[in-house]
Amino acid sequence: MLSHARLVICILVSAAVLGDATVAYKPTDLFFINCGSTSNTTDSQSQTWTSDQQQLLTSKLANVSFSSEASYQEEVPQVPYMTASIFLSNVNYSFPVSPGWKYLRLYFYPTRYESGFDAASSFFSVTVNGFTLLNNFSADLTVKASKSKSLIKEFIVPVNQTLNLTFKPSPSSLAFVNGVEIVSMPDRFYSKGGFDDKITSVGGSTIDFEINNWTSFETVHRLNIGGRMIDGVSDTGMFREWLAEEYLLSVNSGILPVFPGVKINYTENTPAYVAPEDVYTTYRIMGNVNNPRLNLNFNLTWLFPVDAGFLYLVRLHFCETLLEVNERGQRVFTIFIMNQIAKLEMDVIQLSGGSRIPIYLDFSVYVGSESGPRPDLRLDLHPYTVNFPMYYDAILNGVEILKVNSSEGSLAGPNPNPLVSFDQTPNHVKPSIRKGNSQVLVVGSSIVLAMLVAVIVLLYKKKKTKDFPLQTTSEPTDSCSPLTAYLCRRFSIFEIKYATNYFDEKLIVGAGGFGSVYKGRIDGGTTLVAVKRLGIASKQGAKEFKTELEMLSKLRRTLDQIIDPDLAVDITLISLEKFCEIAVRCVQARGTERPPMNDVVWGLEFTLQLHEAAKKNNEEGTMTDAEDLFRKTSGHGSRSTTTNVKYASVVGEEPKSL
Repeated sequence: MLSHARLVICILVSAAVLGDATVAYKPTDLFFINCGSTSNTTDSQSQTWTSDQQQLLTSKLANVSFSSEASYQEEVPQVPYMTASIFLSNVNYSFPVSPGWKYLRLYFYPTRYESGFDAASSFFSVTVNGFTLLNNFSADLTVKASKSKSLIKEFIVPVNQTLNLTFKPSPSSLAFVNGVEIVSMPDRFYSKGGFDDKITSVGGSTIDFEINNWTSFETVHRLNIGGRMIDGVSDTGMFREWLAEEYLLSVNSGILPVFPGVKINYTENTPAYVAPEDVYTTYRIMGNVNNPRLNLNFNLTWLFPVDAGFLYLVRLHFCETLLEVNERGQRVFTIFIMNQIAKLEMDVIQLSGGSRIPIYLDFSVYVGSESGPRPDLRLDLHPYTVNFPMYYDAILNGVEILKVNSSEGSLAGPNPNPLVSFDQTPNHVKPSIRKGNSQVLVVGSSIVLAMLVAVIVLLYKKKKTKDFPLQTTSEPTDSCSPLTAYLCRRFSIFEIKYATNYFDEKLIVGAGGFGSVYKGRIDGGTTLVAVKRLGIASKQGAKEFKTELEMLSKLRRTLDQIIDPDLAVDITLISLEKFCEIAVRCVQARGTERPPMNDVVWGLEFTLQLHEAAKKNNEEGTMTDAEDLFRKTSGHGSRSTTTNVKYASVVGEEPKSL
């Protein structure tokens, strides 16, 4: 296919934005292109976006591209997402810029457009000056793997004089883009290292990590730890977005002190453009000042999903603003990246020289594919106690994680596995939300998780028997009964493999009549599941598996009845105890000690009858008929002693701050 070009004339910076004397950095190059629009437009933050159609569209270009408006607007800004340029063939944008690294941001809104174009079927590649940014990229799959309706892909690319941006549709597909943004940055902003001009290699490598003019990056994560989301206009002049804190391993881990009116003292080593003040005035610490030794029992841990097989630049931001922490040796901690020591003794005051003086450190780490194509880059902070600091604590203000291009000049990773949430799955009826006792629901949810019946799926290789269908569909298949088709959530083979790290033997938790049972994670790693794989040597086949699946469907219906708002309000202790007994039996280590599925379903139905009988008698202070029945059938000779259990203790209390 031929390559066609668009020459973009340099755009003057909007005086409304860069005329502000408080902006720490004023970019020499600034482009905001609203692709597909027919005139200049202004976004909700008063930034002007120029059209790429009026002066730029040529007769030749009209044969390989067209513009269209979105048919829907789902929680996305009008500009630049409501119009798109759509490409039938290779199309090249050419931007004249000054030499140096540039932020390149591509905006995508994968939806249906008035022209009939559906972005769900769009796959394409993007290159810039010899770097491959995206390869066979699907904006639709990427959005479905996130919590947003649109997305921004941010890259950092070195440019000599011209930035050449090329869109190449995959075979039998079209490419599209809603917006293009180009912003210059301070010289050597990422190439020189942290405030100390160093990039520390993590993992035992003795070779210093060096960034040269052939290095490009993709911004994977940029977070304001402990603070709010910072939009581009509120940044220091580079229009970066700092998202609110995510990926914390435990939401109850640490505390977020708030001290309004703190003034940050920027320095020559950490200029004001490095990060906004809000990054350095908000942070997460471990807390527990009244009992600091509690902090020795856990880490502050974040798990950042990344693409495997790449080197990453990890930039960590620190600033001590507490009045109590103002001398060396008061708060010292160790930084771990990917379970390896990145910095043994981290003393922010010692490195910065005083309170309210920000610093940032750069680390490089390689993330391999041992844990699958989409592993977590793990960051841990733990108190360092060798020199007996005043506070056994740790602190973090901000995180930036940048992917470094491969030796082939590529930043492209695989399309992510879409999240299959309940409200996205065609065969699932979204439950209504009702008020109830949240403390009891916490206990109920924990029990349901412990029963490991969230999902059981099948990988059945073709042999002599007919395949059991696994594809996600809105119509029931012939192999499934209406009950199974209505209640069961479906998974593709790829989703199953991804959830189990391609059936990693290290994840095997047991074995049954059908074959091995694997521990897996779905919904972006947030939901733990058990995945049963039918072995080739198994004497049981698809028919038996279908029978078990039917039983699980009935079990799920029973669980929906048990975890009912009515029960959440006044669940009886006798039924709760019986339910816990069933849960404990289901997770016994030895398979012979676990009950068959028929017994589980019967037991849950019986538990529900116990609750109804106890509720009918309404005799909390005396032995009810239901309790007497339970005592006779279970062998318990005494009443339940769980009356004084405080369900709120399951959640835990947040520690006090300094």
